[in-house]
Amino acid sequence: MATPTYTLIDSTVLGSSASSVTFSSISQDYRDLVLVVELVSTNTSFAALRFNSDSGSNYSNVWMQGDGSTASSSSQTTTYIRGFSSAARTNPIMATFQIMDYSATDKHKSTLTRSLDPGLSTPVDKTVAYAGRWASTSAITQIDVVAISNSYDVGSTFYLYGIEA
Repeated sequence: MATPTYTLIDSTVLGSSASSVTFSSISQDYRDLVLVVELVSTNTSFAALRFNSDSGSNYSNVWMQGDGSTASSSSQTTTYIRGFSSAARTNPIMATFQIMDYSATDKHKSTLTRSLDPGLSTPVDKTVAYAGRWASTSAITQIDVVAISNSYDVGSTFYLYGIEA
């Protein structure tokens, strides 16, 4: 079995705050995509993905989270792939989004996300895992990383990798 190769497709480091970051004209030369986001936030902000400018209710999400003593899970259908929350904090928070078979035109797109939730209602950090589905058979050519509330602060980084299998 071949070892997968990560190729940097594009990256953005914010020099000013922004409510979204867009990766467009994404090459269809890879099997999967990985998006690594390190979010700097002095306000509560929620990162989410939208594909091909689709803001309809075509996204399904399930997630589980735990802090070492309490665990929970939930699901929803919404207008984006859930990402992660970032409460006001001095340390950046990181999440990794895996987008499988993004160029396939015969199936819906699946995502897996892993992140640390800084605890919006409690001071306890939680590990969170999300699984998402975009109900479209269109190839993904654009990814919008949208701040659902507030914005991404200066120094936030966004790296998009193509995975060759």
